[in-house]
Amino acid sequence: MPENRGYALITGASQGLGKAIALELARHGYGVLLTARSGDALRGTAAEAEKISGLPSHLLEQDLFAPDAASVIAQWAIGLNVQLTCLVNNAGQGLWGLFTVLSAKEQLDMMRLNMAIPVALTHALLPALQKQPRSYLLNISSMTAYSPMATFGVYSGSKAFVRLWSRSLRIELEKGPVSVTVVCPGSIITGFTQRARMMAMDQLARKFGSTPEAVAIEAVKAMLKGKAEVVPGLLNRITAGLQGILPVALNERMASSIYLKHLPERGAE
Repeated sequence: MPENRGYALITGASQGLGKAIALELARHGYGVLLTARSGDALRGTAAEAEKISGLPSHLLEQDLFAPDAASVIAQWAIGLNVQLTCLVNNAGQGLWGLFTVLSAKEQLDMMRLNMAIPVALTHALLPALQKQPRSYLLNISSMTAYSPMATFGVYSGSKAFVRLWSRSLRIELEKGPVSVTVVCPGSIITGFTQRARMMAMDQLARKFGSTPEAVAIEAVKAMLKGKAEVVPGLLNRITAGLQGILPVALNERMASSIYLKHLPERGAE
């Protein structure tokens, strides 16, 4: 069995990247605290993690859109009296479409899930993480955080917040035991296109996307090395590097054009 590193709490751990990160952490010796809406899927992840780490898994069925979701999760995790050494803010949502076509409510809900929940959960659990000799905070952002992007404006804005908040918090906490890492993946083959209502781009996403397992390996490796930020995948790192040196106006036009030309609403005009 791997060395016991304590417990990691992972949100959105029932499928996709959250599940892959939970299992990768188990391979590195972490017990897992898993939360998501789907209890059956969570139980499957929990059983797999236990086989890998040899440590009991704990799970909580919780809808993160509920008003008190963050406090419920935090109180549950603290009440377990386990050695909490890692928090992974993975759960998030993407919505694709023109700002005026998507409803205000669904965009505000997405902002809450992508930004407010990670902030609230981190704030509630940081005291527990700071009690450990060494602990980690892993936040999941996106490559969309690097550029303004038409049809993904609120989503990319929320992920830019996660990236900048993570890097800012890392500086605040650098003299203590908590290391903060932010992960900015490109397209991941997880069913994101269906959930984000962008099936028109599903084939393109699959062609250039990464598996959740590949992203999880790079994310956990970077976290344990104490890196500030990681873009999984060589092609994605090259793209992110180019975005950093291109003029903003050119960058945003190039990034937006890919999505605009596939958008059904625009095609119907």
